[in-house]
Amino acid sequence: MNLRTIDLNLLPVLEAIYTERSLTRASETLHITQPAVSNALARLRTHFEDPLFVREGRGVKPTAMADALMPAVRDALDRLRAGLEQRSTFEPSRSTRVFNISARDAGAFILAPDMARRLEADAPGIRIAWSQVQRGHISTELASGRLDLAVDVPDLRGPDLESVDLLATPYACVTCRDHPMAGQALSMEDFVALRHVVVSSRREGRSYVEEVARAAGHRITPVMRLPHHLPALEIVRQTQLVATVPLPLAERSGLAVLPLPPAFPHLRSVLYWRRENAEDPALAWLR
Repeated sequence: MNLRTIDLNLLPVLEAIYTERSLTRASETLHITQPAVSNALARLRTHFEDPLFVREGRGVKPTAMADALMPAVRDALDRLRAGLEQRSTFEPSRSTRVFNISARDAGAFILAPDMARRLEADAPGIRIAWSQVQRGHISTELASGRLDLAVDVPDLRGPDLESVDLLATPYACVTCRDHPMAGQALSMEDFVALRHVVVSSRREGRSYVEEVARAAGHRITPVMRLPHHLPALEIVRQTQLVATVPLPLAERSGLAVLPLPPAFPHLRSVLYWRRENAEDPALAWLR
């Protein structure tokens, strides 16, 4: 895109039409008249030598050219909005900012639904992009601005990181409902004798389950190791294997839930952000 030959004021119009699939709704979103939207679209069509949108029912649908343009257009507008909001009073109800948060799948499972409800009620224009950044890269990603917040274990270090305790999550053991141990209390000896599926985001090193068992003087050799909880739960559903997962996930799994032996502590999660961004009103609101 040659920025010298295009009026940048046209880009929010392109984004609004693409999002609303209607020139009328786009004009309402932008608080301008429909003829003004039509005029802007005509100029965009001339610049890109493409219709960009064609009629479909009572609205419009994007052409392949519009689909190709939108990721770059949205990224540019999102960065501009974020930069401007950092220097002004943040109004969640009017913001269209995109926030990037890193969390493991269990953390996102616990946090994302409540956040979605809050955003739907208080800040419908805000978008959250969840990802799972490798632990060793989190500090760099926060420093670069590619991440706004990260939820991870308490061990992360960095001279420019700020943090606060966020969650202390209890865990439970899950089995299929016809498992011989379903409904029974587990001693540590019972637990380590079971055949385990473990979940860990790391390719190497001990998982939470293996580490706790080791600290109690036992050893677990997992049958299978996975990076996410969803396939682990499905394996448990279809086999006699067991998995140790966050209690909120266990309670919604439809599997038999067994309390763990007392040796298993709640797993702490910490919220991280870059110290330089501590005074950003938008990020303060998000935290």
